[in-house]
Amino acid sequence: MSKIQQKSLTGSTLREAGWKALVKSLGLVNATRFLLQYESGYGDYMKMKKRLLKGKNVSDICRAIEKSEATCTPKE
Repeated sequence: MSKIQQKSLTGSTLREAGWKALVKSLGLVNATRFLLQYESGYGDYMKMKKRLLKGKNVSDICRAIEKSEATCTPKE
């Protein structure tokens, strides 16, 4: 599908087009290997995100990341 023809696809049509694109680009074996690297996960990400970030702004989050990076030691 060219960029000019882009339109919203249904879930099944999107999966089919995506699979065909992967196979065309990577070949059947590597496309399969690529998909096997992903898990569907569990839980409700949006609820978890709201709970974890409640009352925090971008500066708070950046400081927490910087603090975490400063205390992290690389594993060899």
